[in-house]
This record gives sequence, C-alpha cells and structure tokens, in this order.
Amino acid sequence: MSASDEALKVNIYPTGNAFTRNPIFLSVSSYSMATYSIRMNNEEIFKGNGIGEFRVNIAEIVETGIASTQILPDNTDPLLAVSGLSAKVTIHVVNEGEEEYNLSFTAWKGGISKKEFKRLRNMGTDIFSLKFLNESCNFFFTTRSNDWRITMRETELYPLCFIYPGHELKITELLTGQSLAVPGTAGNFYALNLEAVRLKFFTDYGVLANLFDVYSGDTFALRIGIEQSPTVRERYRLRFLNSYGTYEVFSLEGEASVTPSMDEDEDAVFRRYDEITDDYYSDRIRTEIQEAVTIKTGFKRPQEIRFLLDLLSSDDVYLAGYGREEIKVIPSAEEFSYRVRPDAPQNVTLKLMFADKESNWTGEITESGYRKPRVHSKEFSKQFN
Repeated sequence: MSASDEALKVNIYPTGNAFTRNPIFLSVSSYSMATYSIRMNNEEIFKGNGIGEFRVNIAEIVETGIASTQILPDNTDPLLAVSGLSAKVTIHVVNEGEEEYNLSFTAWKGGISKKEFKRLRNMGTDIFSLKFLNESCNFFFTTRSNDWRITMRETELYPLCFIYPGHELKITELLTGQSLAVPGTAGNFYALNLEAVRLKFFTDYGVLANLFDVYSGDTFALRIGIEQSPTVRERYRLRFLNSYGTYEVFSLEGEASVTPSMDEDEDAVFRRYDEITDDYYSDRIRTEIQEAVTIKTGFKRPQEIRFLLDLLSSDDVYLAGYGREEIKVIPSAEEFSYRVRPDAPQNVTLKLMFADKESNWTGEITESGYRKPRVHSKEFSKQFN
C-alpha cells in the first residue's frame, strides 16, 4: 500500500481490518513535513505530523471512536444484526510538496496475544485473513475454542458474533440431517442466536438439536456442540467481554459464599462535641462495605480452563444468578495453576469482588415486595403464584 514513484510513501499494518488492542502502525516517508489526519464517524479525531521516515501506533487513538454493544439473547431471530463493535477509519496524509495519500481500514475493539500477533506478522498475514474472513474454518469471534469445534453447556448459550461470509450460511442438524438456511449480507457483522436455532429445529422437526454443522454455501466451516448442564444446587453465570471484543458466558456450578469487607479509613471516625457534658465523643460517618463472592467453577475441561483465563483478564464482567439483576464484578482466582498438558478436569476457586461499594443496605426492592402476595396472578390460570 505504498505510493511508489513519489517522494511521499504511506502504508499501514494490519491492512483492511485491525484490532485496537494490538499495534496499528501508520508508516510515513516524506522528504518534507507530512501531516496526517485520522477521521472516524465523519469527524477528525486526531492530527499529527512528522518529517523523514516515521512510524506511529494509532491503535489507542482509533479505539476512542468505537462503541461496544451488548447483544440481548432474548430474541427469536436466528440471525441478529450487530452494530457498534467496529468503525471505519480514514487517514489522509499530505506533505509540503502537496503530495497526498488516502487509505482506510476497519478498526475493531479487541486483540490477540502479543506472541500470536508477532507470529502472524512474520507470516505476512493477520487474524482476520486467517480466521474471521475465512469461510472454511471457525470464523466466530469466540475464545471458547481454538479449533474447528465449539462446545458449550446449555447454560452458556449466548449469540456468537461473526462477519457474514461470501456464501449463504447453512446450519445442518446432525441427528436428522435437516438444514436451516440463515441468509445475510456478506461482510456485515451478525450474531448467530443458538437458542433461536434450537427452537426452530424443535418447532419444525420435533428434535431438540444439540449438534450442528455450519456451512458457508457448500464449504464446511465448523461444528457446534451443546452439552447438558449438570444438576447442581447452585448455579451462577458470568457474562464477560472476551479478547475479541464480544460477550460470552461462563457457567459456574459451585456453592457461593459472601465476604463483606470494610475500609479502615481513619477519616471516617471523628470527634463530636457534647454540650451537656462539655466534652468530646467519637462518632463516624456511614461506612461503605464492599462484598466479595467466593465460588468454585465446578470441574472444567482443559479447553474451558483456557477460556477461564480470558475471563480473568476481561475488563467487563457481570455476575448473574446472585440477585434479580446482573452485578458488575472484578474476578480473580485464588491459588490457580494448571498443567501444561492436563489430563483431568479441574475445579478452580474464583473471587468476585463487587465493583460498587454500599453504605445503604435496604435489600432488593421489587414492585410487589411490600404487599401481601396474591393467591393467583391478575390473569387467571391454573398456575399458583
């Protein structure tokens, strides 16, 4: 992508598509002062300049122009259109000799490991060309699997994001051999709603589908397997933003315990004057308490342990099952280690620190929580409240 036969030369790596949590290098060569302008969402977000040969990592700059989007799973459509996870970036470079150069690419909020980034660059390729734009492999934005199979529990079902391939997507249920066509626009970003896919197969063919083959046209891409979740006394779920920038769910099948912690703030205790005794006594302001939930994951296979590592490094994690609403938490693992070549499932203890501290403890507030419950609902049915 260089302007040959001119004094001004410009190129960028990666080309076409790039993650913002890996380097995005803009390289410029100019005999005179060159000014580069970066535009996103129809506005200029940054301008810089340099002379001679210089290279700029613009990843952090372009990440500010990308909004993340939560995909709501309670939808009956097999294919969900997704917006907000990427943005078009255009760069205009001009030097004092009035030579100009324009380039553009799509920036995605996410990244891969430094080791893999260096390896792919040495190979002359990138993760988008190798995986996400390759219709003959596992092209989903999931870190749950690093091969041609994706396995998850029923309690971990969540829409899988992907860039629609060049041919029509087809899902084949392996028990009956029946197929479901999922049409879309090539190059657009979608999410495959597995709950809706299972419902479609159950409604049309009377089968509870748990094993699918995914095709792009006649090209086999990957296999998706859904396992029955174990019967347990307590179950929780963690929804987290994975390394690729999309949400996934990790199921926890262990018993949870809560540890409240209070900050020992010396400024919280102060002396107050008592007019009757003409003396001072100790008093304090309301103390903030931060809760932490300790819970075991339940026994997880080696691939799930690697998936857990992505969860532990995530900057956006929510706990479901503790109350009526999801709670933002900061996860960590206690005494966590794993074998290089594991041969057995592993049970890991997690500590989930609540992101918010509380000084007012009123319990959960519900619409009907302060009234005597009714025997029946407002709409008559055979179901008791």
